[in-house]
Amino acid sequence: MNTQENQQETTTATTTTANTETAIEEQRFAEHFEARVVGKVETRVGDGVLEEMPVGTTVQVDTALASYVLSWIDEEKNSMIVTLAKREFELYVDSGAIEVLA
Repeated sequence: MNTQENQQETTTATTTTANTETAIEEQRFAEHFEARVVGKVETRVGDGVLEEMPVGTTVQVDTALASYVLSWIDEEKNSMIVTLAKREFELYVDSGAIEVLA
């Protein structure tokens, strides 16, 4: 094997190692907490259409493996549960559409 081939293998191994390290996600929030919808937050139940969560809704949030599970009681006393991917939820928090309370 010549020096150029050896350098390419080393670069690939380094890139693979770097990619593996960046795949580890840090937990930004507690396992269970409350949040409030203060802006436009859209969710989809199953394969249905996008629906906006009512602004002002306080939700209980539970952390799952790759998502956050939001639950609340609507105005008609129905239990509501939606799941948002972690990055989607964090985007809503970072953009100010969801406010983390506790």
